[in-house]
Amino acid sequence: MAWDESRTAAVFRALERRVTQASDGSVLVGGARSLSGHVETLVRNSYGYRWLTAEPDPSVVVIDLRETRTVGPFVRLLEQVVDPVERAWEDSRIAATVTTIGAAVADSRTGQLLAALLEPPELPEHKNDDETR
Repeated sequence: MAWDESRTAAVFRALERRVTQASDGSVLVGGARSLSGHVETLVRNSYGYRWLTAEPDPSVVVIDLRETRTVGPFVRLLEQVVDPVERAWEDSRIAATVTTIGAAVADSRTGQLLAALLEPPELPEHKNDDETR
């Protein structure tokens, strides 16, 4: 039996019709539609929305470093070397072993102590902010 011919689908269609009829004249639904229209207007007129949807500035110059004489050869060399090395690493047993060992060490007390030891120090300006509060 197809869904469209089932009793459940008929009940859902009838329920949908009744809800639509009841909500057509509802003050609550009208207010919600009005509020959503105002919110949409506020969002579309906001600086963030205009910035995100603006056309690129034609006076901005974009330089592709791959086409320069100084950086281009280095970038092309990196592209030729890094991609094959990355593919080989991902498929290697060494990567799987290192990942397994890393997970075991990270969960251990030694791993947690190493993480605390290697954590970068807090910047002095942040310490002063915390002390003045």
